[in-house]
Amino acid sequence: MSRIILICSFAATLAAAATQSADAAESAQKSAWVQDSLACADVGIDPGSPVFGQCVAELDHSLWAAQNQNLAN
Repeated sequence: MSRIILICSFAATLAAAATQSADAAESAQKSAWVQDSLACADVGIDPGSPVFGQCVAELDHSLWAAQNQNLAN
């Protein structure tokens, strides 16, 4: 009986850690997107324009590629 309780506790701990990890990754992505949006606005692109969304997406992609370049090599 104590093994079952121990296994269930361990599984619950792993599930909680995975959820926190996923939440942290999502939060980091949202933060990066906000920073990219601010950068595009800082250079004078109107946040209501279609070009603004393209600027944010391309900047986000470029920064991600630059940050992860070392992982590919």
